[in-house]
Amino acid sequence: MNDAVAITGCRSYDRGLVEENVARLFELQGGPEAFVSPGQSVFIKVNGVIGAAPEKGITTHPEVVRAVVRQFQKVTDLITIGDSPGGPFTPVYLKRVYEKCGFAEVARETGAELGFDTSTALVTVPAGKALKSISIAKAMSDADCLVSVSKFKTHMFLNITVAIKNLFGSVPGANKFLYHSRFTRDADFADLIVDVLLASAPDLHVVDAVVGMDGNGPRAGGLIDLGFLAAGRDAFAVDTVMMELIGIDAKANKPLAAAMRRGLCTGKVAEIDVLGDRVEDLAYSGFRLPTKKDISEHVPQLIMKQFGEHVALRPAPVAGKCTACSKCVDICPAKAMTIEGGVARVDLKKCQRCYCCHELCEFDAIELERPLLMKMLRLNRQ
Repeated sequence: MNDAVAITGCRSYDRGLVEENVARLFELQGGPEAFVSPGQSVFIKVNGVIGAAPEKGITTHPEVVRAVVRQFQKVTDLITIGDSPGGPFTPVYLKRVYEKCGFAEVARETGAELGFDTSTALVTVPAGKALKSISIAKAMSDADCLVSVSKFKTHMFLNITVAIKNLFGSVPGANKFLYHSRFTRDADFADLIVDVLLASAPDLHVVDAVVGMDGNGPRAGGLIDLGFLAAGRDAFAVDTVMMELIGIDAKANKPLAAAMRRGLCTGKVAEIDVLGDRVEDLAYSGFRLPTKKDISEHVPQLIMKQFGEHVALRPAPVAGKCTACSKCVDICPAKAMTIEGGVARVDLKKCQRCYCCHELCEFDAIELERPLLMKMLRLNRQ
């Protein structure tokens, strides 16, 4: 079955343990030869959103990437590891991200290539809702086999980022921020994420959930020991099983909810063939979704446009941490960021609350604060 999802417990990033469990996932999915033939190319699309050390839990752990490479090397040597991070899509920036995340070391150990091709391809999406054509990194589009290796995390804008959301990294460089500026509502952006997934059309999804992140992710949440790995051909099925594993309704995963509204999946784990370990044996209790927006998620969009700055969480640069590098200025889709007096500043009337600055600041220098009105409402509810 194309929607079969394999899951297996894996309690640490010990190399032998990861290799054993990734091998089991592949075996349950028919082996690497089910996805690629000798002489064909494989592009392993990791989560390398920023240059972050593996122990921070922000990006795909290199041991999982290494184990996936080793599986495909049983069939072909044409393997590339890469991503389009949340920053300039240039070889210099890519090299920096690959080194910091540990992917460069995986390439040196295994002989796999690193993806430095920054050319793009325009892909039509007949079933697209937000867009009917989308720019995709050409190296991913051209590969005979595209494999997404995602990191299980929360996301301030979409609640959860796993298999579906990971493919937003196939959108090259600054195009991500152009799309953020066009699709400012959560639901609209979730539809875009689904369209990007359809455009990139990955052949396999592998999920790194040995250590995950909950709370206010995707980079400032709490690290948690989820203790499992997963794999499947269908991103919607994979995300559905992931939501079951954390005991949260599938609709809380906003891209998955968008796919459900469009009839692309049902979000019901009972309709999915779950292989390997049992869901109940790996289930995690106490998972925390982001606290983003609080009551503002239930406020009509018309009111949010008028009064959003009074109810939504607001980005707040921290003077002691901000280096005035101006990356937030470059990536802000609303052009709400400036550098003044050696520190970043936010024009809250322009800010669209996509939280790209918070997600992509390499110095953790942008916090999210509740406005006074929200603080008062929270106190009144206590």
